[in-house]
Amino acid sequence: MEFSSTLVGIIITVVMLVPVIFLIMNSSGTDSKVKKSVTKLSQSNGINLKTIDVIGNCVIGVDEVSKKLVYTSKRSPSVDFKIVNMEDVKDCRAKSIKQTNKTLDWVGLEIVEKAGRLEIPFYNEHDENELSQDPFVCLQDAKRWENTLRPLLKAS
Repeated sequence: MEFSSTLVGIIITVVMLVPVIFLIMNSSGTDSKVKKSVTKLSQSNGINLKTIDVIGNCVIGVDEVSKKLVYTSKRSPSVDFKIVNMEDVKDCRAKSIKQTNKTLDWVGLEIVEKAGRLEIPFYNEHDENELSQDPFVCLQDAKRWENTLRPLLKAS
């Protein structure tokens, strides 16, 4: 009797863990494929990314030597691929829109260029198709990227 209940417990545990392990492996494989794709697109434009990050549906990277910021979406990296010359940027800051004190509607980077403002979303509550993570984790990532990009801004 003890052996059969142990066997049933093991089978139930395996049945529950296999889908979770599959999702984790599939997600990490997708992230690495997207990073490779963005790296190739960047290199074809003469940009060598040292730092590249996947945050929700946003893929963002920076080349500190040429002072270029690259960002795109995780779903269609080649279509949404954008390059920002950090020498043309006046200001860069982490931005969030609060719904209440405990919830955030939007989190990302706001880049102020000479031509206007540019927003790079890391988290958007109202986009149902977006792959995202916790908005407060995205806010910490936005602050980290702000600190990474500030030294690249041209001194005014």
